[in-house]
Amino acid sequence: MVDKALISRKLAGVESYLDMVRSKKDPGVAVFKDDRELQSIVLFNTIQAIQLCIDIGAHIISDSGWEPPATQAAIFETLAQKKVISGPVAKRMILMAGFRNRIVHEYEKTDMEIVHNVWKRHLSDIETFCEAVVLKCKL
Repeated sequence: MVDKALISRKLAGVESYLDMVRSKKDPGVAVFKDDRELQSIVLFNTIQAIQLCIDIGAHIISDSGWEPPATQAAIFETLAQKKVISGPVAKRMILMAGFRNRIVHEYEKTDMEIVHNVWKRHLSDIETFCEAVVLKCKL
């Protein structure tokens, strides 16, 4: 059985991180590329929100007794297969996990235009994931 209190705490954490990012005024991509403080705020809080989504998915899978996925991407695939989230939400969260990995592991130089795009256009993907979890887990 899914630990609803744990999932609720993690969802509240996601919301808190997203609120911090949403509270920042968008100066436009050109200024954003030169504003290291704003970059840090957006990156840290977005990465933390994504990580909590990964953790939420892993907890749901573990608590449900499903086979543990081998990768972070597979967490979202499993959640879609088990009808916790939809296929399109899984695909968007797989991209978010990839974004997180590129930033955290510095696979390549961070492209601040991509970071800005995620900030302005894709935080809703995280929100959609959280809404699906709330519905499925009856929180």
